[in-house]
Amino acid sequence: MNIFNGRDKATILDAQILEHLSGDPVAGELAIILIGDNEASEKYISIKKKYCDSKGIKCGIYRIDARLKDGDIFKKVFGVLSSPNTAGGIIQLPLPRPSLDPCLRLIPAEKDIDAISPFSMEAFYAGRPHKILPVIRALELFISETGKNPIATSLKAVVIGEGYLVGKPAAHYLKSKNYRITVIDDYRTGQKIEADLLLLSAGIPELVRGEDIPAGCDVVDFGSTIKDGKTTGDLDQNSSLDHLGLVSMSPGGAGPLVVRYLIMNFLGI
Repeated sequence: MNIFNGRDKATILDAQILEHLSGDPVAGELAIILIGDNEASEKYISIKKKYCDSKGIKCGIYRIDARLKDGDIFKKVFGVLSSPNTAGGIIQLPLPRPSLDPCLRLIPAEKDIDAISPFSMEAFYAGRPHKILPVIRALELFISETGKNPIATSLKAVVIGEGYLVGKPAAHYLKSKNYRITVIDDYRTGQKIEADLLLLSAGIPELVRGEDIPAGCDVVDFGSTIKDGKTTGDLDQNSSLDHLGLVSMSPGGAGPLVVRYLIMNFLGI
């Protein structure tokens, strides 16, 4: 097994970001909207805020009480995102209830640095994205590090977890790169997996054991759940992993890259 160290790769992106800022500082603010209380979301937005602060990027966190009526929440979200002071906006997922999903439609395409609004997703699936999803940019870098060519070798990819933000767009991206795709949205621990590339995005701590993954398989874990106060991925790191290929763990693998690519989308890099 070889470990994909996202933190090391992130330092390269840090240099690109600093170089860009030195010649083209951003006047507007990155607005992060959090609706309701969510321990994991609080941690994730604090990471983004801390990173922005370290680079001199204006970043505001806007908390909205989930007890408000949907219409009142929509008005508050619209107010933040439509402000001329807001250069880019993030609505932190998950939302506290499905009836708030229309909030995502309020993100203007030019400010949608997460590329998660229905309009941005539609453009992505149509092959004409305004911005590339940060998770897809991170996945692209991981794949380049494996050194494997899916066209030449007809590689099989398995995606566990068909979520809106990671699993579904990742499967689409991999299919566009000529991987043979299988998506499993109801994986149970102990199921054997046949894949050359395994992408985990179920958000269930330690769901997949190394013993159930074939030798040489590359694994990228996008799963991220707070368990006992700590971030935990979908891959069971206490299981047998030595037989695997390149492995991106969570935390420390794709996560730092996703944050950088988010900011790079904000800066237009």
